[in-house]
Amino acid sequence: MELSAVRDRFGVADEQVLRDHAISHVLAALSDGDVQDHLVFIGGTALSRTFLTELRLSEDIDLLATGPRAAVGAAIEDAVGRGLQRSHGTTSWQPSIASTRGSQSSVLVVGQDIRIRVQLLAAAGYPPWPTERRPLEQRYTDAPPATLTTPTAPAFAGWKTVTWMDRHTPRDLYDLWGLGRDGHIDAEAARLFRTHGPTAGDVQPWMFDRVPSTAERTVALGHQGRVEVGPGAARDAVRAWWRGAVAT
Repeated sequence: MELSAVRDRFGVADEQVLRDHAISHVLAALSDGDVQDHLVFIGGTALSRTFLTELRLSEDIDLLATGPRAAVGAAIEDAVGRGLQRSHGTTSWQPSIASTRGSQSSVLVVGQDIRIRVQLLAAAGYPPWPTERRPLEQRYTDAPPATLTTPTAPAFAGWKTVTWMDRHTPRDLYDLWGLGRDGHIDAEAARLFRTHGPTAGDVQPWMFDRVPSTAERTVALGHQGRVEVGPGAARDAVRAWWRGAVAT
């Protein structure tokens, strides 16, 4: 019944809900003390479990390792294997997340049918965006509580804008629209972008000149929820929110 309610609320397929449900259990496992203190939870799924819980469902898991990457990866494998044994059974990694290098991802295989992309990156390669320890939205009552370190809301806004500049994906623009709609593109976000962004200056209108097509938006987001705004309108709104934040 609960899975059906989530499916109907977001307008997605059963497969997406089952992945999102498994992610809740993975996040609970990562909240284990042996690994929790060495992780920062970043990216779109982190947003969907903190500040934008109703925008879209989870797709994958992006993490920064604040300790030695291989050791943190091994701790992740152990925690997830133990944490999901009762709820989902056997898990495996393709390849082992402890063996990944650079930007390489691993696929966590849960049971027979669920696959979750997990990326573990070295925190040393990233600017020190501010973070905080936050309880996560778990969405399903059978999933244990989860608490992880994530960027603050203004840090998410600034960091997501850097990511948008790098790759211009519909997901990044949509997340920025959600952050702006909820008031998180503000003077503090503008200050953080000046401090940690790649230009050493303010967010500029030209950074939003490119707009994803409707087809690109549908492919990237259509399976994750009911998309509330078109790409052109999202771009115009985000550009305006940043203009206001910079002027504050």
